[in-house]
Amino acid sequence: MANVLFAVADDFRFDHGPYLQNLSGEGVTIYFTTSRRAFSWVEVKCDAWSEPRCFYTVRDGLVEAYGTRNAIRITGLEAGREYSYRLVAKEMKEFRPYKIVYGDSIASQWERFGTPSEGIDRCSFVVINDGHDDASKVRRLLGYSTLNSADAVFYLGDMVSHIEAADVPYKGFIDVSVELFARNKPFVAVRGNHETRGNLGRTFGEYVGRPEGKFYGIYYYGSTAVIVLDTGEDKPDAHPVYGGINRFDDYRREQARWLGEQIRSKRFRKARNKIVLMHIPPIIPGEDNSPEGHAVKHLNALFVPLFNKAGVDLVLSGHTHRHFFVDKGTAENKFPLVINDHKSVIDLSVEGEKINVKITDEKGQITFDQNF
Repeated sequence: MANVLFAVADDFRFDHGPYLQNLSGEGVTIYFTTSRRAFSWVEVKCDAWSEPRCFYTVRDGLVEAYGTRNAIRITGLEAGREYSYRLVAKEMKEFRPYKIVYGDSIASQWERFGTPSEGIDRCSFVVINDGHDDASKVRRLLGYSTLNSADAVFYLGDMVSHIEAADVPYKGFIDVSVELFARNKPFVAVRGNHETRGNLGRTFGEYVGRPEGKFYGIYYYGSTAVIVLDTGEDKPDAHPVYGGINRFDDYRREQARWLGEQIRSKRFRKARNKIVLMHIPPIIPGEDNSPEGHAVKHLNALFVPLFNKAGVDLVLSGHTHRHFFVDKGTAENKFPLVINDHKSVIDLSVEGEKINVKITDEKGQITFDQNF
């Protein structure tokens, strides 16, 4: 390969990323963007391999090219191993029906990540919610967390206020994540109601990984199952602010049917710990009858019985911008519910069958520390 540069070539560069998404024992997706249209790929090395392997995206016989946004799946990995990777891209100066003209090629520095081990009985996560475009707050809260030892970061919704420009998710939380950790460990973006808002809200899935292409799913970390739900908007679908183009009641029912199937699976039933992350909580103490309470009531009716049946050990939520602790048995719930405010970070750790939740505010003061 000629003219491979390890910085920028005439302003052709990697401008966002790389960041890891959908990491499992078998694979990971690496997201990044280039400043100009290109053919991009990822090179991966492992001590067990004789030479690096190249990965790119192929759809229907065509290698993805002539774009700037990339989400390249790395497959064939083994659980509990360390890997190195770098990005490579060739600028496409011309793309005609029978002629392609490439410019310079660029390569990133090598980065490292590890795949999770199987059968582990401990894991830990950092959880932040309601960042609302404030990257400096995200940075500050991550600084008070156990980020260095955590397996992943969960962004529990409303990390942006709305999306009406293509760089909003990057500026709001992705770029700071890349700087601090996301090149080497993944984050999971749990969609909140504000990520659905704005004329580009429907593009949010292009920025973040989604298991099976859905904003809901189950992440398994050894003996712990982490259920992620997409709670949708807070007001009724018919509310005039949505202009008749929301269908979140049906979407929540879809997720309830899906979860009802999942909790009967052998893998889920074998999990020792079952934790739910959902932006809008299914219970809010003192919730009134305003339109904003519609989703809470709907989530309560759909999911509290399912959580009880599934033996859920803990539910974490945000949305209220206030801290609440709802103990089991408060409202027909057989599980505790912790609702985080918008100025605190959660350190969630699991060891054996013990789950610990520690909350630290933006001044570095521990405001909640409890075992479940």
